[in-house]
Amino acid sequence: MNTTLPALGAMILFWALTPITIAYVKNDFSLIFQVWARYTISSLALWTVVLSRRDLRLVLKDQARQLVRMLIPVLLMALATLSFQLNYTYCFFLIDPGFGILLYQSQVIFSIILGGLFFTAERKLLKSRKTLGAIVLALAGAAVVILFQNQGVSFTFNRGILFALAAALSWSFVGVVNRGMVKDRLPPLITISLVFTAVALILIPAVLLDTDSVIADPGLTKWIVLLGSGILGNAGGQGLYYYLLPRVGLITAASVQLLVPFLTGLFSYLFFREQITLLQGAGGLVLLAGCRMIIKEKAKQMKTAPPEGLDQALS
Repeated sequence: MNTTLPALGAMILFWALTPITIAYVKNDFSLIFQVWARYTISSLALWTVVLSRRDLRLVLKDQARQLVRMLIPVLLMALATLSFQLNYTYCFFLIDPGFGILLYQSQVIFSIILGGLFFTAERKLLKSRKTLGAIVLALAGAAVVILFQNQGVSFTFNRGILFALAAALSWSFVGVVNRGMVKDRLPPLITISLVFTAVALILIPAVLLDTDSVIADPGLTKWIVLLGSGILGNAGGQGLYYYLLPRVGLITAASVQLLVPFLTGLFSYLFFREQITLLQGAGGLVLLAGCRMIIKEKAKQMKTAPPEGLDQALS
């Protein structure tokens, strides 16, 4: 039985529900505690999978020195991931999930711009008229999404917009570190297990100092939602992405993620009655179309460009 299509559907669903779960429990758990709880439970889930697979256990045993050499890249990825998750989570404390997840798609633009700073091949990509046109198109769509939050033009700049954009920028930096320093030195499942564990450990002092981690009595349902979002959204989403990458290719795996805002918008309407204006919806479609064009141009470039690391890019 072909498991690719169900896996794609599950990945999209898990990531689409994550903003909904954040918004659902935002009044019951503090920002720091939410992030720590998600990464703690997701790292436990990932290590359970890693240790249950004989091939990955052998990698851990045979590449001990490689693991030591990977400490700095893993730590950098963990810090960037932490920045991403704090900004991503907090933006849904301030703005509606459908609106926020649309803005987050700008990470496609940031990934190209950051890639141009660190990788020679990406600089060539930025010189392409098609790429520049796609970036302008995506930025125009993002501007429409931000400006037409109400029926007319809105100039109220919610701080959540900044946090959504900061999350997109941070996640793009995770990709730069992964491409330039981590690459394929370890199986992706082991790499993300190490990164998630590092994030959880880094947050322990902040959690211990946070006197309002759990507000009042959230109840069993909200505890299940919080921990379930870590297992499904973090561990499940990331695990399925790396499972699908060799099966469907980068362009498909990246493109289907553009479906996430549609599902998140639907769920946000059902749970929170979030209204997306007609112009916002049109701007969102333009933004996603621009992102799709960027992904296609990047996929073409990756087929012809030789592999390079940060050391080559910066020399």
